[in-house]
Amino acid sequence: MKKYLAVLFGALFILSFAATAFAASEDEAVVAKGAAKITLGGKLVVRGWYFDNISSQSIVGTANDLATGAGALPVETGSQALYTTNAYLTVDAKIGDNIQAFMELESSYGESNNSGVLYWGTYDTKNDQELKFRQVWLQYTGSGLIGAPSGIKVGHMPIVLGEMQFLRNDRFGNDAILAWVDPIKELHIAVGTTKLNEGATALGSIESKDDLDGYMALMTYMLNKDNTIGVNYLLAHSDSNLTSIYAYDPVDERLDGAIIPNCETLNFQNVGIHANGKLLGISYAAEADMNFGKAEDVLATGNDAEFKGWGVFAKLGYMLDPVNLRGSFAMGSGDDDFEDITAEDMEVDEFQTLQGTDATGAIARYTHYTQIYERSLRTASAEAVVSTYPGGNIRSTGIANTTYFNLGFDVNPIKEVSVSVDAFYLQATETGLWEDVVGNSVDDNLGWEIDSKINWKIAKNLTYFIEAAMFKPGDFYQDAFGDDVDETVTQAVHGLMLTF
Repeated sequence: MKKYLAVLFGALFILSFAATAFAASEDEAVVAKGAAKITLGGKLVVRGWYFDNISSQSIVGTANDLATGAGALPVETGSQALYTTNAYLTVDAKIGDNIQAFMELESSYGESNNSGVLYWGTYDTKNDQELKFRQVWLQYTGSGLIGAPSGIKVGHMPIVLGEMQFLRNDRFGNDAILAWVDPIKELHIAVGTTKLNEGATALGSIESKDDLDGYMALMTYMLNKDNTIGVNYLLAHSDSNLTSIYAYDPVDERLDGAIIPNCETLNFQNVGIHANGKLLGISYAAEADMNFGKAEDVLATGNDAEFKGWGVFAKLGYMLDPVNLRGSFAMGSGDDDFEDITAEDMEVDEFQTLQGTDATGAIARYTHYTQIYERSLRTASAEAVVSTYPGGNIRSTGIANTTYFNLGFDVNPIKEVSVSVDAFYLQATETGLWEDVVGNSVDDNLGWEIDSKINWKIAKNLTYFIEAAMFKPGDFYQDAFGDDVDETVTQAVHGLMLTF
């Protein structure tokens, strides 16, 4: 009897705290005694998906038995549909004026570290789901140490640079240490290191040869309250690992593991400049990036691979009340001829980007610029070698070997409803490499895409949304992949989002 009473009193004790928490209004935090303030929050997103004419992505072998990407093409597949749920729980702890700790748990399908969703389809059964940390970091800020506002942030967190054309790791984040200082009110300086790939972690087997480490520095300056300029730098270094190089077994038709060491040293670098703000009622953002550095002695051939890619981006917006008009342009360099990764004095002219990994599927990934191209569909990129995905990314490549022109608008027909529509015309920046690979002429017309978004705010924290898109492939896909790769792709998602 005592055992059952103990359980009962324990349950009542826990429920008393739960009742206190739920009794607080949605704008109130649950506050502990003393200087600590603990805020609990979360989000639920339920979505229905529809896809038509997108093939699955796979990994195949090259002529020299290295892994490379395949699939994700606009071919006839018939319609595909499913439902998913994303669940998030957050804890934001602020201790005094200087210390903060933040934790965000997100649903994950099975054991995957690149899934944010719970797939529907169970009969009186729990979903195959886990909760994993999307963010877990601590931060200290102050001004006493060096006499200027400064801080340090350590843990797992989303990381982006500039206008996110080169580095965008905001879906599942990176492990990093960041430090910053504001010498004057307008100037912000930061440095950091991030672990891009970790090899063996068992004692006795830990070494640097299978790691890929990132080192970053950035500076931004506010010209005035509306306009900011900045510069950033990143070095990705490894003692022996260009992390996209994997072996492929042609007999069993399967991935055969990473080849380590696959180079003597890797020192890939990127420098970027960016600006954003508003002038004469026109909003703007711009970025320019340049890759440099090299991988030495690739696959023990004695040959180096030098990085020479670049990318540019610009967008403008103007509010012609009640419609916000927008336009943007981006171009990422490509390669005009084919060189094997082991070729003598190989030049990687394609713009290398760090936009996440293709291990993150189209359902879990954020939209970078188009809802279908680059998110669900393979791009014109052919040399995404600075990637942690076997063979390199073929979807999450940003603007690598891609040029696009975009026009769009936003409008609120009523207070609770917002509507956005975008049109994109896409081209391959270079087709020479593709022509060398397939042995025929390849057109640079990737196609055009229409994207739309509708948000309806049903209640203060509840939104219903619709995203729908259509992509019409250009001659590039037929020329590069075959006559049957010419189907119009449609994609749509609708759902409910609740924040609390």
